[in-house]
Amino acid sequence: MGSAASKGRVLIVDDQFLIVEFLRIWSEAHGFEICGTAGTAAEAVEMALQHKPDCILMDVRLDGDKDGIDAAIEICRAIDTRIIYVTGSSEGPTIARINEDHPFAILIKPIDPADLGRVLESAMEGRT
Repeated sequence: MGSAASKGRVLIVDDQFLIVEFLRIWSEAHGFEICGTAGTAAEAVEMALQHKPDCILMDVRLDGDKDGIDAAIEICRAIDTRIIYVTGSSEGPTIARINEDHPFAILIKPIDPADLGRVLESAMEGRT
């Protein structure tokens, strides 16, 4: 990013290219550093352990045999980070499973950029 004053480091986990690009462009435009992107749970865990982001924007449904909730649980056992779920999965059982993982927030797609901004700013408080 090149800016000396990043608002915080964000990892984006989603298997949809256009969503990843929207989140990346929006986050960078608002002063956040994107430390990586991942499309599978395994990539998410690897990137999180390598880059130790302040916050992760995590989709639930990912390519591969594990989902975003599996990845978040594994990541949070290893590092201190905040998980913001950005998902189209709003059915009761999925939301209940997400809530078992103690997410920082859940945003249901399509997301409102203003909501994303408020949640990311809040997630970064005390982290940078």
